[in-house]
Amino acid sequence: MTKNQRKADKYLLQIRNADRELNEIILKIDYLRYKASGAGAIRYDKDRVQTSPNDMVCEAISEACDLADKLSRRHQELIGMRQHTEEVISLWNDNNSKCIDIYYLNRGSMIDVARLCRCSTRHAYRIKADALTEFSKHIQDIVE
Repeated sequence: MTKNQRKADKYLLQIRNADRELNEIILKIDYLRYKASGAGAIRYDKDRVQTSPNDMVCEAISEACDLADKLSRRHQELIGMRQHTEEVISLWNDNNSKCIDIYYLNRGSMIDVARLCRCSTRHAYRIKADALTEFSKHIQDIVE
């Protein structure tokens, strides 16, 4: 892969991996809300050791609010990236646009790309390389 192809791939992988990242943040927020609700149990099998008082509820709520802000910012950022990508590939009328759409935007596999482009998997990887080269021309000013 060339330097420009790597830049394009890195940019597009952020979109591809966004669902997983956003779901991890949502799960962490849910855990912190559960923790703040005081739903934990008292454990009698542990040694009684006096500790300094912590306000676990405030800490959990504060962290959950910070994560909710991060989630909102990240979601808006990814919406913008997805829209930019869709605008760029909408100008193309070939397998390059199908490849980016299937693999990066819809999280398909390279086998899916090959099947929908009616070619071999090996040729699908060539299409992906061409698509990344073409896409890198449109994001030179965005990705550093």
